[in-house]
Amino acid sequence: MSDIVYSVVIPVLNEEGNIEQLTTRVLAAMERVGEPFELLYVDDGSRDKTPKLLERLAERDHRVKVVRFTRNYGQEAAVEALYLNAQGSWLIQMDGDLQHPPEEIVKLIDKKNEGYDVVYGVRENRQDAWFRVAASRTMQWSMRAMMEIELPEDVSTFRLMSAPIARLVAALPERRKFFSALIVWSGARIGVVRVAHAARATGNTKYNFTKLLNHTFDLVVGFSSKPLRYIGTLGVLFAAGGFLLGLWTIARKVLFNYGSMGWPSLFAAVAVLSGMQLVALSVIGEYIARIYVQTQARPLYNIAARLNFEHEARQPSDELFRDSLQPASPDDATWTAPGIATEIATGTATGT
Repeated sequence: MSDIVYSVVIPVLNEEGNIEQLTTRVLAAMERVGEPFELLYVDDGSRDKTPKLLERLAERDHRVKVVRFTRNYGQEAAVEALYLNAQGSWLIQMDGDLQHPPEEIVKLIDKKNEGYDVVYGVRENRQDAWFRVAASRTMQWSMRAMMEIELPEDVSTFRLMSAPIARLVAALPERRKFFSALIVWSGARIGVVRVAHAARATGNTKYNFTKLLNHTFDLVVGFSSKPLRYIGTLGVLFAAGGFLLGLWTIARKVLFNYGSMGWPSLFAAVAVLSGMQLVALSVIGEYIARIYVQTQARPLYNIAARLNFEHEARQPSDELFRDSLQPASPDDATWTAPGIATEIATGTATGT
């Protein structure tokens, strides 16, 4: 049993300008807390100097641990790896861009002591671009009002949660997870506390409008069948409207000898209906695609290396370790390969 109380878990991607300052501030903040802790990074396939900087930081401080992916698998995969590899009784999740000030961690801990399983940091004076704030608020409103999906108010990734809750949602079988909604689904006691929010220190955000839209679509498809019901309702409305329009056209011709509407109106009606059919097929196809991805049952990510895990024997069941990417020197004690590497080499590992 680990004696670590808090695991600060951070997914990073191309954060070479922030990683050293972030590590220094997190370590200082957690030392003031006065409980045993670890700082765990998942490098989601960075192509800049981030991997080298993380290696250097881990060499200087054994409390800094790193899981490095073979390529970019996406934020949700990185978060799942964090949840599965963290050793603490409580997990503190934050972003790697310093928009979540590490000095605010103590507020989450104080709120947790009131009896909550999960504590979210609600951002004061949010420093994101206006389109991202607007998109986030619109998404949250639509999820609650139209899809009946419960989300915490002003949900963010700056949160503290108990390890059992984190591992529960990480171990759920679906391949595309929206963790904030899953945490609500788990029945955890959720509290919120207001925290400061800062502008990104260096670099550019990894979340453009397209990624935000895809994230929202993942939430809708993963947690609600309402879109399929809306398509059915729309189909009924169009059918009723077409039937009434047909009756009106016949009555107008019979009673008032009024001429036909002509081909432009017919073309417009066909174009509208064809467009609606394509939209409906797209939504239905998205649900079917999720079934296809789910039945493939591939692990969500492939690990190139672990750093400072030499004393940790636990290997999450949903991970692959690529033997060819181990360090060249077998004497490097800080880089460890899980036992599953041999299974993958022989083709016997689960999911291969």
